[in-house]
Amino acid sequence: MAFEIYIPSSLTFQDYIGISQCARTLADGYDRKDKSRVRASLAPTIIVDYSKVVPEWGRKTFAADVFVEEWLGPTHLGVKALATQHLLGAPYFKSVSEEEIVVEWQQLASHGRRVEGEDYAHPMCKIDEISDGRSWMQQIFVKVDGQWRISEIRPEVLYHTGDFLKVGRPDGERSA
Repeated sequence: MAFEIYIPSSLTFQDYIGISQCARTLADGYDRKDKSRVRASLAPTIIVDYSKVVPEWGRKTFAADVFVEEWLGPTHLGVKALATQHLLGAPYFKSVSEEEIVVEWQQLASHGRRVEGEDYAHPMCKIDEISDGRSWMQQIFVKVDGQWRISEIRPEVLYHTGDFLKVGRPDGERSA
């Protein structure tokens, strides 16, 4: 059987821009450790399914504010020694309706561990450990007050370089 390429008939240009801006705002919020950006991109409730990246993290449902505090907290992307860049490639629209849009992005999530004792705020701070993950990132968008917001995040890893969990360990933990 041949793969059928889905071409959404009801996707407007405004919807496309709204989805793109929202997804980019989330990625930028992660990388800048900016809680207001992350929060602005989310629906009131968010499902996060990391079962295909870190199985023990599994699938969880969060109130948006709780997700922001946890995800940008000291055990995830809020680790001060951790530098990240989440790059989104071409989107593939899996389904489009008036109420929900499902998009799968190509993604490169780059993680670098800054050298202890360096000035973490300096953009040229040395990195001594890296882990890059190539993945598909599925996001589900719903309308909130007329704007598209992310209600579900589900990455699926293609491959990783380096040790993702080791690089992202909490501040103060020594490398094994």
